[in-house]
Amino acid sequence: MTDRKAFTPEEWRTLAQTPVEVMYGVVIVSNGGLRRELKTIRRTLRQTDEFEPESELVTHVAGFVRVNADRVRRDAETHDFTRAVAIARAHDYSREAAGIVRARATAAERAEYAQFVRWCAERVADAGVEGGLLGLGGRRISPAEREFIDAIGETLAIADGERETSE
Repeated sequence: MTDRKAFTPEEWRTLAQTPVEVMYGVVIVSNGGLRRELKTIRRTLRQTDEFEPESELVTHVAGFVRVNADRVRRDAETHDFTRAVAIARAHDYSREAAGIVRARATAAERAEYAQFVRWCAERVADAGVEGGLLGLGGRRISPAEREFIDAIGETLAIADGERETSE
């Protein structure tokens, strides 16, 4: 089991910030209103215990992001939310985080960390209904959101030396 002490402060910040950057990316690809979606991101971060992590690593990361959830609005004020920058930043963080866990964590912890990042992204994507008329017939997760989340999953898997298989 890998705990927080196995990581440098910079590595730990990267592991904790990656789910947040990925959630920002989901908001950007969905063309959602940032102010409304920041509430969804904060709510998701506050509810990370619902993921029910098994590893010590993801338990600590989930706890860390949960107690820092209220910083999201303030931190967002300094971010560049242009589409290309936000998407690239999410992928960059995902690659860096995967490299960190590859070097310091077990295979099970790496897989669970990737699942946790995807879980956070899917919670944000699932919060809104895309398309439809008067709230009827829409999709919970838009094709653009699904493509982005799948690409992040692929980034985490490739950086870990594994490829996800299509189902």
